Amino acid sequence: MLVLLLTNLTFQSDNPYKQSLNTFGHKEPSSNVNNTCFVMDLDLLYRYFCKDTLQTSEQDTLLLYTLIQGNPNVKAFLLSRTDVEKMLMPMLHVVYEAELHSTHQMYMILIVLLILTHDDHFSSFIHDQVITGISWYKERSLSNISTGGVLILVILKTIQTNMTKMRDKYLHTNCLATLANMSSKFHSFHPYVAEKVLNLFTTIVKKYTKMRNSLLGVGTEVTPSDSTVQYWESELETLEDIIRMFLEIFNNSICHSGRNNPVLLYELLHKRDIFLPFQTHPAFSELVINIESILGHLTTKLEEKTESQGASVSVDCVMEVIEEVVRQWPQDKLQKGAQLKFEYVEEEKADDFFLPYIWTLLFSNSNLYWDTSRITLKV
Repeated sequence: MLVLLLTNLTFQSDNPYKQSLNTFGHKEPSSNVNNTCFVMDLDLLYRYFCKDTLQTSEQDTLLLYTLIQGNPNVKAFLLSRTDVEKMLMPMLHVVYEAELHSTHQMYMILIVLLILTHDDHFSSFIHDQVITGISWYKERSLSNISTGGVLILVILKTIQTNMTKMRDKYLHTNCLATLANMSSKFHSFHPYVAEKVLNLFTTIVKKYTKMRNSLLGVGTEVTPSDSTVQYWESELETLEDIIRMFLEIFNNSICHSGRNNPVLLYELLHKRDIFLPFQTHPAFSELVINIESILGHLTTKLEEKTESQGASVSVDCVMEVIEEVVRQWPQDKLQKGAQLKFEYVEEEKADDFFLPYIWTLLFSNSNLYWDTSRITLKV
């Protein structure tokens, strides 16, 4: 707590404590620690963050954010770990059980995830790490799922919960940006992960379509009030942004990692009907060109397979066709754009948030006596 407090104090010149925290490096001689004021064993620090302290300690979460955001040496060290799941799982557990933790802690973790997924190696590597079982995931038993798959499931749950309860547009943006950062490196999807992605997208599209029809007066003779119309218009704008981002994520994955993710293509093909209305939608038509191109080709190949067999094809047969098509699919048939990348940038006056937050944590967790009648909040 003292470190956090000192590094967020305001000085007339640069904060020397913050400078020190942002420049120290790993103690190994081989490490690239130019311009470091001191060194320490980052292995010990990493093992500390891998413990379950993140489950109970907001200050540890805030310290992790502070180090990853401000110190490039710490960030590089964490990104180089081959056992990164040991640090990620406690964080994902907190976000998964967000109702048991503070909103600030959840936001800090989501920002950390956004920062980490900006790195391509990290986004690819976490899909190679297989987890045998996760005791805290309640929706179903998970086995042989990648760390990246668990991260996606937790992000999806956060989006879904936010849509029904918190309705925080910033939270949507952060979660979708994290998925977008990962999308070009999606691979080896667990079938359950692909199913959950498309199920959430389908739910959002149906909600958008129903609300849009109500706003246009389709299927109803009741005239909504002005306040209702204003609410619908605001919700439609938010839902449209979410749908656009999902379409960009699908498009980015197809263009850059489609060959490595036949399970996601299978689920997209299974839910192909949900994309059809977007072909003529002015806001979405360009985003579904690649999606419809490859799904249309897959449909044609499956119809040929069905005719040759004289019967409907099995799931295994469908997967074989998808794997064969993506191996042979000419990449020049896709309209490739730049990879989706979102980088977290701390606000200019971030101290206005962090300093009161740190003092609140200090007040709540220091076990010191505070005379509450003499506490003054200066704005």
